[in-house]
Amino acid sequence: MIRPPVLLAVAAAVSLAACSRKDGDAKRAQPDAREVATPEVAASAAAVAVPSAPKQCEHGVLADQCTRCNPDLVAVFKELGDWCDQHGVPESQCLKCNPKLRFDAPVVKAAGAPAEPWCKEHAAPEAKCTKCNPKLIAKFIAAGDFCREHGYPESVCPYCHPEKVKAAGHELPAFPEPGTKVRLASAETERKAGIETVRAESRPFARSIEVVGQLQFDQNRLSRLSARGEARVTEVKVDIGDAVKRGQPLVVLSSGPVGGAQSRLAAGKARLEAAQAAREREQALLASGISSRRDVEQAGTEAAAAKAEQDAARAELRAAGAGDAGSGGRYALTAPFDGTVVAREAAVGRAVGQGDILVEVADLRTVWAVLDVPEEQASAVRPGQRVTLRVEGSGEVREGRVCRVAAAVDPQTRAVRVRVDLPNRDGALRGGAFVRATIELAAPRAAVLVPRGAVQRAQGHEFVFVRTGPGQYEPVSVQLGSRTADAVEVAGGLAAGTEIVTTGAFLLKTEILKDSIGAGCADGH
Repeated sequence: MIRPPVLLAVAAAVSLAACSRKDGDAKRAQPDAREVATPEVAASAAAVAVPSAPKQCEHGVLADQCTRCNPDLVAVFKELGDWCDQHGVPESQCLKCNPKLRFDAPVVKAAGAPAEPWCKEHAAPEAKCTKCNPKLIAKFIAAGDFCREHGYPESVCPYCHPEKVKAAGHELPAFPEPGTKVRLASAETERKAGIETVRAESRPFARSIEVVGQLQFDQNRLSRLSARGEARVTEVKVDIGDAVKRGQPLVVLSSGPVGGAQSRLAAGKARLEAAQAAREREQALLASGISSRRDVEQAGTEAAAAKAEQDAARAELRAAGAGDAGSGGRYALTAPFDGTVVAREAAVGRAVGQGDILVEVADLRTVWAVLDVPEEQASAVRPGQRVTLRVEGSGEVREGRVCRVAAAVDPQTRAVRVRVDLPNRDGALRGGAFVRATIELAAPRAAVLVPRGAVQRAQGHEFVFVRTGPGQYEPVSVQLGSRTADAVEVAGGLAAGTEIVTTGAFLLKTEILKDSIGAGCADGH
């Protein structure tokens, strides 16, 4: 009797155990972000795929399935019922019984072919289900195709390769198994174990993301005052924290170039006054017929030149940061608006150069919260979204809305800067403070929430422990939604008001995993 070609694939999976084991370990080390095709799509893709031609051994069969080259496979094929006793080879490879068999092209399961028998309870092919047939375990271990972590053949382990289960159109095995319960010996045992419970509550909840950031002064109302050229500090009139008014002197400087400009300004003023007086006198003489028009025009020219000299000296002083007032090279840096001194580098006697910042003045009535949103989440952030911020250290909580979203990703942090403007009339918010922020991405809705510590994970499933009575607990599988810093949305499997375990949930999980403790199959939150 000719064996179906599908057994070739079964045997191949067994013989490739070492490779699949390595691949399985790598997949467990990284989150699986692949999209799994539906059974219909998978079947269609399998029907049209054109794999590379398989390698044959010296016996004319597939090299990785040959029992003469790989004697360890004999027991596996016999266990699967694929064996020709007459010729001592698998029936599916016996060329003497089946001279028309060909192995020079890959066997592709046609669309519509009957599905492989499946164990729904354990989510594995029946022929390889070591849970239903424990005697197969030794055979798969001998063939190097066994996942000791979960007790399945590595090539079909539903926990290492859940994508294979889904692609075959089946569900992952249930966990915890129906009817599983944990019963503590007494109330005293329960107390000593530190079991604590809360009730799942239904309350408004919005899908959100948690990010971090820093407070900054309003950059549109921050002034950094500096010398415009070589100078020396002669007087400091303010210190950090002082409130200042617009035009108030902050730092007095002395500068040789400024002194020269001040002298030229004074000379220009005197010259202009003399020229204007001479022009008025010549105009009066012209009216009396004593002076000529030419003398009047010459006096006007002199007045214009004096005015230009004065304007040039005044512009020079303004460019140096000095006003019209002052003499002897002394001038003051003044506050450009009402605010608070937030930084001071000026000290009497200090020599400063162009660009040296001496005093910073900020308007503290508004501060910016600049948040770093990860690149992959930034597309969901929009201006106008509600933001709740908690200031590290002080614990101050403020609410605001997204004002600006940067158009570029920071090349160093791979984050997008998001700005929130916060009123600060009480002055409690300080620049440089770190903040944690929750950005609501959608409108609030009613949802069942549980503490994050209540949710446990094992065998690829998430569950909570429900208290059913004194010292009695039942694991219940749940479907989770969005998360916050301290709570998780339960999208299904748990009703509001149910009493669940928070502290001690991990301890209860170890009770239902005692058979596999040490195998690494438990993944607690």
